[in-house]
Parts: sequence; C-alpha cells; structure tokens
Amino acid sequence: MRRLIFALSLALAAPATAETLLSEVSGNWAGPSNGGFFFRAELTQAQTTARLRIWNGNDSVPTGGEVQFDNQTIALSAYATAQRLEVLDTPNGSVLQVVTEFADEETEGRTVVQIEFLDNQFTVVGYYHQSDGYNPGGDPIAYECEVDLQQGKATANGTTTDLSPVDFEARNASYWTYGAAFDRGFCPRTR
Repeated sequence: MRRLIFALSLALAAPATAETLLSEVSGNWAGPSNGGFFFRAELTQAQTTARLRIWNGNDSVPTGGEVQFDNQTIALSAYATAQRLEVLDTPNGSVLQVVTEFADEETEGRTVVQIEFLDNQFTVVGYYHQSDGYNPGGDPIAYECEVDLQQGKATANGTTTDLSPVDFEARNASYWTYGAAFDRGFCPRTR
C-alpha cells in the first residue's frame, strides 16, 4: 500500500505534459503549383508556450511519419487569446504563419512568425509585432515592428533600418523563440 501511495504521489508531483491542439494546416511549399514538398503543420499549447511541428511529404500531405521540424518555444501562449496557423500563398511559394493574439491587464496585440522551407531548412523570413499598452491618464502606448529577413530590413514605429547581415543559419526556425526578434535586436525593446 505504501508503494502505491508513493507512486501516486510521484505521479501527481510530475508536471503535466499534455498538449492542447490549437491549429493544424497543410499545403505545398511551392504554393498552388504543388511543385514542392507537401506539408502538414500542427500548433499545440504546452503550459505557457506554443509548440510547432511540421511533417513533409513528397507526393501528398503527410498523415503521420517522422517529424521534420519541432520547436517547443516558437510562440508564447501564456497571455494568448487566440493562436493559429495560416498558410499564405505567394508568387514564390507558401509561407507558414504562426499567429498569436494576446492580452493582459496592460497590453493587447498580435504577433506573426513567417516560415518558409528554403534549401532544406525551415527558415524564418519575417516577423510582425503590434501592441497597444494601457497608459493610465494618457493615450495608449502603441508599438509596431515588422521584420523582413529576406530583404534585411526592420521597421519599428515607422522608422526603417537596415539589419546587419543575418546569415542563413541564424534564420533557422529551429532556434527561433517568442522573444527572438527582440533578443537579436531586430525589434527594439520599448521598456
């Protein structure tokens, strides 16, 4: 009996690892031409972060198999009011977007991480952050930052700057986290 109680107490003390499915999309990295790899992407929530997994397939959208991409901290979900995946078809192919809408007592806004499959790498090609902060007794504090890693440009509150050269490996989506655009200096911190 003591062993059973001990085992139950260990199980209850262990952190929950269950994930909640937030969104799932599929497409072809080449866009509507279907000339590239097919993919299926899944966004799940595990505690305070969102996890992105991607499966690639040659002839059709994969329904299982080995995961080619797995990032457990792609976005913050602690204050998310909505999180989803979107596929944006462009003339150059498909862009997978991780969209997070968020709100807390002080701020509300939206972030978007844009990913393409380039040269056999899941690559962050763009990032967008928009937020409006509560300012007691004054106008709301607005902040907007858009990063185009393909063009090497960032625009923060209307001011565009050229980014220092960002090499291909540094744009690897495997190493992208919810704070990466700020940590890497693409978007200036407001506080």
